[in-house]
Amino acid sequence: MSWPLISLAVLGVALAAGFVWYERGHPSARVLALVGTLAALAVLGRIAFAPLPNVKPTTDIVLIAGYALGGAPGFVVGAISALVSNFFYGQGPWTPWQMAAWGAVGIGGAVLARMTARRLGRLPLALACAAAGLGYGFVLDVSTWINFTGGETSGTLGAVLISAAPFDAAHAIGNFLFCLAFGPALVRAVSRFRDRFQVRWQPVAQAGAPVVLAALIAVAVLAPAARAAGPTDYLLSAQNGDGGFGPGPGTSSTQLVTGWTALGLAAAGRNPADVAKGGQSIVD
Repeated sequence: MSWPLISLAVLGVALAAGFVWYERGHPSARVLALVGTLAALAVLGRIAFAPLPNVKPTTDIVLIAGYALGGAPGFVVGAISALVSNFFYGQGPWTPWQMAAWGAVGIGGAVLARMTARRLGRLPLALACAAAGLGYGFVLDVSTWINFTGGETSGTLGAVLISAAPFDAAHAIGNFLFCLAFGPALVRAVSRFRDRFQVRWQPVAQAGAPVVLAALIAVAVLAPAARAAGPTDYLLSAQNGDGGFGPGPGTSSTQLVTGWTALGLAAAGRNPADVAKGGQSIVD
């Protein structure tokens, strides 16, 4: 088997594992929508800057997706961005390499977030994006060496790296400038959306034994009273002195709410004509 076929097989397994990793997390509809939006933004960014060779904000967006959302969402944003944008640029043996490379950038963003607790400033984040651009370029250079020269000699790889150096440098510089321009703002926006749909459960034991004991005593004392009071008792306690009922306890009576209450009490087995307060019944 030739090196190009072997590499495609390895990439196929790696990409499948990445998507399975994402699906096993059972992402919510909100996460799916956010991942799709970021992938679309990355695709549009790549297409919009097509006239500038290798100057694209895609790598920045993918890294920030992983930085703000985590490894699996970052991987999917990167892989999907490469696949979809190549319907514009053209599909080929380079597509799996681009999917894997940008997916790795998304995972790298998550690793960076874990190492720094998401506290990177504008300049360090821009430098990280530039480094990601160089790493992405190196992977694509290796793909060129394997797919178009067969990966025969290291000398051929050196020639590929030298010829691609200006394009890789342009990619890294573009990533640096793009991140300086919009990187922190995008991190804040994505993080804000992430915080909206994340719920963190804290163990009850962290509240302390006295608080837990007080809560248990309150439940034990109030439970019998809660069981004794039913919906019928609540309605009867809310009856006004004119015999009618309002939208809430203590509010003025209205014919509509009083009629609804009469239907409810009748359904519970109470004759509305016998339900009175201050000498006035519901019927009165």
